[in-house]
Amino acid sequence: MFLTLKQSAVSVLLIFLLFGCEKSMETHDITLPPTSVLQVQVSWAVITAPHLRLREEPSENARVIRYLQNGFVLEILSKTRKLETVEEKDNYWYQIQVDGLSGWVFGAYLNIFDSRAKAEAASKELTG
Repeated sequence: MFLTLKQSAVSVLLIFLLFGCEKSMETHDITLPPTSVLQVQVSWAVITAPHLRLREEPSENARVIRYLQNGFVLEILSKTRKLETVEEKDNYWYQIQVDGLSGWVFGAYLNIFDSRAKAEAASKELTG
């Protein structure tokens, strides 16, 4: 009798849990604004200076990693949020990638494009 009473109690509890707490589920559409984390935009640039310094950090005092030539095509990874003045020119610092190196260049010496093809065409036009 004890097992039957225990089984009955468990059965009642299961029935209560399964059917007693049932709620009608309403669905709502949620529209979220796009965020910069979810958006990926690749930009390209062409160097317009004879010898542009590729630096370790976005600062004119940062160590120079390499010098880049006029007409060189670069992939832009990011840019600083704040305008800065370097050599009396206002612009942003751009983090770029070139030949496996990543570093920073000052934007006053770049022409920026939304595709690699446009950047390469501009490079050919610039270098002849």
